[in-house]
Amino acid sequence: MFESLKKSLRLLLTPELRWYLLGPLLVNITLFGVLGYYLLSWIPDLMITADGYLPTWLTWLSWLIAPVVIISVVLIGISTFNIIGNIIAAPLNAFLSEKVEKLVLGDDYQNPEERTIASEVIHALAREMKKLWYYLPRLLVVLVITLIPGVNLVAPVVWFLFGAWLMAFQYFDYPLDNNRFDFDKSKTWIHQRPLKSLTFGGITSMLFLVPALNLFMMPLCVVWATMVWIGEKEKK
Repeated sequence: MFESLKKSLRLLLTPELRWYLLGPLLVNITLFGVLGYYLLSWIPDLMITADGYLPTWLTWLSWLIAPVVIISVVLIGISTFNIIGNIIAAPLNAFLSEKVEKLVLGDDYQNPEERTIASEVIHALAREMKKLWYYLPRLLVVLVITLIPGVNLVAPVVWFLFGAWLMAFQYFDYPLDNNRFDFDKSKTWIHQRPLKSLTFGGITSMLFLVPALNLFMMPLCVVWATMVWIGEKEKK
């Protein structure tokens, strides 16, 4: 897994793919600025609210409130950023994933039925809406866990696992969609590889926490997910 990550980083910096960094970079800078400002401003109020919900018999755990709130807010921010950022950049990410397959596979690349640029944009945005409807019910469950006193002490772990799964689902879907996997078939492919999916998603979630690097994580995740997909396809 780490070897494919290193290969993906080298590939992303090649002249053929370097220009794909510009669009996501602009999206990322804007989103990180806006989301970061609002999420950080909520932390003091959330800490007071969470402390107020703690029952009397658990007041001895009040020292845990600050780290739980901060970690939860950071993980919520990553999940939110991932959802919004990929909706905005979905068409470009789809083109990037296709370009990676063409570069890596060369003459072995099997070109699916071509879509026009306009139809690709419409299709990519419609696909993101399907992902959003898949995420929302699960997001609500995690939010409920976050709000239940006592139970919310495990919220950072739940948010991390949810974020990791979201990352895997989001980025593996680009090469799967490009290879004409419908949404249900794409879900099945990812569900059948839980360890690989959570490993990919967990590593990318942690890398999103690295300052400066996180601005380039979106295209890197697209390239890496596509490289993993190619590796899985070559095993068959």
